[in-house]
Amino acid sequence: MHSVAGRVDTYGTTTPSIERRGWVSSPDTRGTIDIIWPCLTTISLVLWTMLHLNIPAPSDTARHLAFRKLRWLLFSLLAPELVMMFAFSQFASAQQSVGDMRSLNQTQWTLAHGFYADSGGFQLHLPGYKPFPITAKQVAYLTQQGHIDIPTITKREISDKSKANGETKVLTFIQSGWLITKLFARAVYGLEITPYELATVAILICSFTTLALWWHKPLDVRSPTSICSKHDIKTIISQADDTALTFTDTPMDFIESNIYWSRKAHEPLLRLVLKLGLQSFPLDRIPNDRDYRPRSLKQNFYLLLPVAAFASIHLVGYNLSFPTAAEQMLWRINSIITVVTMSMHCLSDSVGFWWTGYKVESLELWGRYKTHMPGCLIFIGLSIIYFLSRMVLLTGAIISLRHLPAAAYKEVFWTQYLPRL
Repeated sequence: MHSVAGRVDTYGTTTPSIERRGWVSSPDTRGTIDIIWPCLTTISLVLWTMLHLNIPAPSDTARHLAFRKLRWLLFSLLAPELVMMFAFSQFASAQQSVGDMRSLNQTQWTLAHGFYADSGGFQLHLPGYKPFPITAKQVAYLTQQGHIDIPTITKREISDKSKANGETKVLTFIQSGWLITKLFARAVYGLEITPYELATVAILICSFTTLALWWHKPLDVRSPTSICSKHDIKTIISQADDTALTFTDTPMDFIESNIYWSRKAHEPLLRLVLKLGLQSFPLDRIPNDRDYRPRSLKQNFYLLLPVAAFASIHLVGYNLSFPTAAEQMLWRINSIITVVTMSMHCLSDSVGFWWTGYKVESLELWGRYKTHMPGCLIFIGLSIIYFLSRMVLLTGAIISLRHLPAAAYKEVFWTQYLPRL
């Protein structure tokens, strides 16, 4: 027989006593879900907050927009360094536009204006011609030649069009900072860091850099600003050379053209599309994959830093514990492969940019070997090897969760008090 201790109230009724305690510390261990969930939520939050796509075409439906965003989210997960390079190119172009506008005594033009223009924010209306988007460089040229008035939209009005807000970005930094601090503390205390966590940090490096580059870019703008030309298309083209008579993207190609990866990397496919009339003329939206080009040695150095960190961080886990010796060997081999292949690409591009005086984009370096036979076989081959190595590392990081060392489940006690979502 067991008796339950209790107390008797004023009515003679016995009520069971409840055991109470004061401050109770959290356990100094963690479970598998405590490893998976923080990394997964942090990556999801960062990728969703980071991605700033260009303004869609008027004909794009909600389904088109959803699939496009999903495609770029997957792209950001599997190839975050390439998305970062696209963001860098857009940032460099926006920065260049600020200088171009200041040379025209337009001091109100900001990075936000440059991003807004290069994302398709300004739509040019010509007499008797279908409206089409123009880039920041094209806006500067048309303004300089007196074909249009300088856009009067203010930075505040661009911000009002944007769906982005600083609070969301701050929360993203807090969550990511908590995860990185937690992993750094584990390293200091000699606790096991899992390959899954290390792969998460690698993605965060590129995603953070991309978010910083796109900080001033408007998010999810749906309707562009209309700009009316003072002159018709023939008058504008008559001031240019004969190359302006034909175009691939828009009639303003004579100002700036052939600047997007998807249109330069697949020239035979592009020619077929144009021949069959499968493309709208002129383009009704600006592609998201602007080819990257640093404007100086300093910009090139800033671009190389996160790329090098992303490619080499897996080497930090050279001695990480894996369920089997074969998995550990695969991790080591593919970590070296990613560093070697990325180093070859970065060295080739860096020398090429310097050699050409930082005047051409990446796909046009060294005689456009990346898109023309037989040089493209080298570029495509190295790219395939690099991508396969990345997939092996990512897959190995995920499947390693099935059997982790006991030290991976120990927790650094004070990291439990850090702010997080």
